[in-house]
Amino acid sequence: MSSLLCGKLVFIPKPIMQRIKVLHITQSVGGVETYLKQVISTIDHSRYELKIIGTISEHLEPYCVRYNVPFKRLKMARGLNPVLDIVSIFRLKKVLQQERPVCAHLHSAKGGFLGRLACALAKQKSLYTPHALSYLSFAGVKRQLFFTLEKFAGNFTYKLLAISHSEAERLVKDLGQKQEDIYVIPNSLVAENYFYNSGNKGRLHTLDGEVKVGTIARLTPQKNPLLFIDIANEVIKKEGTRVHFYFLGVGEHDHLKDEAEERIKQYRIGNNIHLLERGDLQTSIHFLQQLDVFLFPSIFEGLSYALLEAMLQGVPCVVSNVDGNNDVIHNDVTGFTCDTLQDYTNAISLLINDKQKAVTYGQAAKDYVLKHHDLRKNIHQLEKIYSEFADTRY
Repeated sequence: MSSLLCGKLVFIPKPIMQRIKVLHITQSVGGVETYLKQVISTIDHSRYELKIIGTISEHLEPYCVRYNVPFKRLKMARGLNPVLDIVSIFRLKKVLQQERPVCAHLHSAKGGFLGRLACALAKQKSLYTPHALSYLSFAGVKRQLFFTLEKFAGNFTYKLLAISHSEAERLVKDLGQKQEDIYVIPNSLVAENYFYNSGNKGRLHTLDGEVKVGTIARLTPQKNPLLFIDIANEVIKKEGTRVHFYFLGVGEHDHLKDEAEERIKQYRIGNNIHLLERGDLQTSIHFLQQLDVFLFPSIFEGLSYALLEAMLQGVPCVVSNVDGNNDVIHNDVTGFTCDTLQDYTNAISLLINDKQKAVTYGQAAKDYVLKHHDLRKNIHQLEKIYSEFADTRY
């Protein structure tokens, strides 16, 4: 840039634009981990400075290193642990006061709860993304307790970012959050990253069976693995042993592994149902490309990356009729949403016996993800939110 001053040409250097600092506070497991990987690998690092604090998994750390994103490990209890929780709040407060980010982006129930209290103490604006509201996983007294904690933390919430429209609706209807305080950016994928490269060998599973039905999930109550086994038993009784069921995700948070193995023994379907260890992205892609049907009977969701990945691979999907799932699976259009064991059995039977319908539903699902869940487009919405935080200060 130049200017003419007193007849002389003077060169004025361009001002150096200060990057917008965003501190992510998280427990990086499952969908939260995938979300952070997507943001780290796609955001404009010349404009946005990211830092991460929390439980950094072995799968997330390489992304931080590759994109030069600093991270600090801070232990947060997954369940209720009053002593550790209080310690974590004040540790987070100290980090916030040191870093002074434009925005503290909080992820998951524990990161969101502790982070919001720490932000209030540090006089720091927060952006909370639940990634599925945790109280939905429980019943009775425990559900009421976690609901009450979420309501309490709502008093310290600045803004919220939902990963699906149904999650946003629940934040308003259940928790009384103001609609104007909620942003919605649906979970999204970089499509070109999700097509298997045979030259990249990871922990790949070769699936046997004439018909293959599978899921990608953890053996936790939220993902409902026991219902997955019940459905498998009913389908095998109806369609015979030509159908094999595969559960990819063993090895991390196997809370229901013993119960799952016992139920498989009770049904005597051990030859037709297989629990597989989780792997990397290429493992998941290779797995999905072998399936005839993707089965996803979770109890609650925000919006599952595993489901979006299956849709992107053109696999027809049979899912539970819950938040997140029914945002993207439109019954009898992009797949089937189910409420009962019979619903699941009928939908899977239809798809494995009518190949043309299976192809039609799978293609419709793929087209839907490509149109509505393209991260290359949606990342700009997140960047805009971070920029809005920079324009307003406490």
